[in-house]
Amino acid sequence: MIGGRSSAQRGTDDTDATGTPVARGAAVRRADDEAAVLYTYRKRRALEVLLSDPEVHAAAEDMISSYEAYEPLSDRLDTVSVQGCPDVEIEGGIEEGRFDVTAVQRQVAYGHVDRGTDDLVALTITEPQDVSWRAWEATEPETEQLERVLDDSRVRALVDDTDWFPLFTISESITSARGIEHGGVNPVVLFVADADSTRAVVAYVDIRDDAVGDVVDVSPVDRFVEYPPHELAATLEPADETVVDAVPDVPFERRPWYTADDGVHRTDAPPASFDRSGWTIDWEPPGHHGVEITASYRGTPVFASLESPVTFTGYGVPERDGETTLDWFFPDGDPVFAGELLRWDVHSIEFGGPGPLGVVEHADADDRPSGFRFRSHYETGAQAPDGQDHHSGYRFGQSSHELAYDFWADGVVTPVWRRQGPGFVTEYVTAGADDEDDATDDGAESESAVAHYAISTVTMDPVPGTTDGVEVGVVDETGRSTPETEFYLAGEPGTVVQFTNPEGTETIELPLDDGTEVVVVRRGAGEIPGQQRLENPSVESAFYHPAQYIGDEPIQGERVVAWLLREAATAALPHPTGSTSFVARNVISLSGY
Repeated sequence: MIGGRSSAQRGTDDTDATGTPVARGAAVRRADDEAAVLYTYRKRRALEVLLSDPEVHAAAEDMISSYEAYEPLSDRLDTVSVQGCPDVEIEGGIEEGRFDVTAVQRQVAYGHVDRGTDDLVALTITEPQDVSWRAWEATEPETEQLERVLDDSRVRALVDDTDWFPLFTISESITSARGIEHGGVNPVVLFVADADSTRAVVAYVDIRDDAVGDVVDVSPVDRFVEYPPHELAATLEPADETVVDAVPDVPFERRPWYTADDGVHRTDAPPASFDRSGWTIDWEPPGHHGVEITASYRGTPVFASLESPVTFTGYGVPERDGETTLDWFFPDGDPVFAGELLRWDVHSIEFGGPGPLGVVEHADADDRPSGFRFRSHYETGAQAPDGQDHHSGYRFGQSSHELAYDFWADGVVTPVWRRQGPGFVTEYVTAGADDEDDATDDGAESESAVAHYAISTVTMDPVPGTTDGVEVGVVDETGRSTPETEFYLAGEPGTVVQFTNPEGTETIELPLDDGTEVVVVRRGAGEIPGQQRLENPSVESAFYHPAQYIGDEPIQGERVVAWLLREAATAALPHPTGSTSFVARNVISLSGY
């Protein structure tokens, strides 16, 4: 075995004791050092400060659906917004072949909150406006399936004498639920407007035998997120006086990216090719894997592709007992999820968008070099253009994922995933809360112990100064090894995976900590990510975990694909969805460039 040292042992040298290149700064966290605090405690606190202004409080208390957005700014300010409406109008129906929805008198409040003093130092409240979208337009399969759902007595009991509209997402293509395999079940969501409140009904339709299917389960859902802003407002005592006329407005360019006045995103996509901080970035708009990036550093190739084919979003998951994510989610080695519901979320403009948001510059500072962040956002399942339904509060059943890459001038790359929620989480959190003894009807202990768990993925085609193949190395506490064939590795502190130019000095280094895993395989035809998600139904329905692609293919001196899996134990968040966001990130370092 070739000897080696962990990143913690080796300091800042460019080579270890064997002369093998090692990347510098691999364990250093850059701009996201405080992300866990900012997107949990600070987001919640900024929302409370904004909602405590009496003008904002009065508007929010009247809302029946709402949405929040938050960004930490670099000048000790939080920029935060709350938007929603006090009423909704639903027109059309199955007979008309369409449903049109209007968020009536929708308003947005934008605020800047000083992180040091918790003062509201800028405030803008928009005039109310109606925002409309077409929620559904008839197709033959969906019409027949919707009629089948409404024939179910459990559904009728929940929607009779109410106004409602359906949400048809791509769920049948990306879902396993109720013991039915990937591609065999479709959760159909009905949004219900009932007096002064909104709720949802979820009908799980088994479509294994035919496209119309049969309803196998029905769940009522009382709220779209665990703690919507209008409910948070009701728990707060407003301040004595508003600051709306005493502080500046919030300028458009310093508002959260997710919320423009009309419910769309604020976007500023960069050129298709650009140079910054020593990096050359070429990117292509998302297919279904998010933005696909090709990157070079100091004129030398690093990644032939960098993308995110899937985020695993699981609900009602069994208790974990040390298993890998493969064995925990898929114990039988097939595309049937072990819990209640799993979505293999795609990151696509077509199915939720909006895709690229823009580039944020990172200035040089005492503790870090200069750099930039390339951000994109995907609301998987949102139906309205640019997510107007999602941003008006009708977001149950839709997953919100922000994917970003920080590129630093010293050759460090930080992939960042941020979950804004909610997906289907309130269906399972509520069910767990109601079952205080965590027992089934027959008295046995429930197998669904984890309400929600997510796994974000990044795939990379590493080309460290060469496109002719790489040397793959693994450094751990036992030393350095060079696996001959494809492998799956669960992370532990001190474990590092290396991709090295066999004929040069360039190395890409990927440290693995607890909660991270890596899969390294040869590029294969008909395998994701080379095969785009959803393009081939047989490939899509057979997909469940990247480790399924592991075989006996040699990897040394070959072009490989590396999958990085980052776990997100969202139950560990200090506040529930609707007031916090989960952030996961890793560091990739270069040396020899």
